[in-house]
Amino acid sequence: MKILFLTLLTVVVLVAFVATYFIKKEQENSIGNKFLRLIRKFDSWQMMR
Repeated sequence: MKILFLTLLTVVVLVAFVATYFIKKEQENSIGNKFLRLIRKFDSWQMMR
């Protein structure tokens, strides 16, 4: 019974770590994409001038 509880606890903790890692990675990508989009807008505005 104790071994089953410990394995379940370890699995839950591992899943939590993996989930936070992927969420953090996705957020970094979206921030980078927003920044790139902003730079592109600025470049196109400069071309129009």
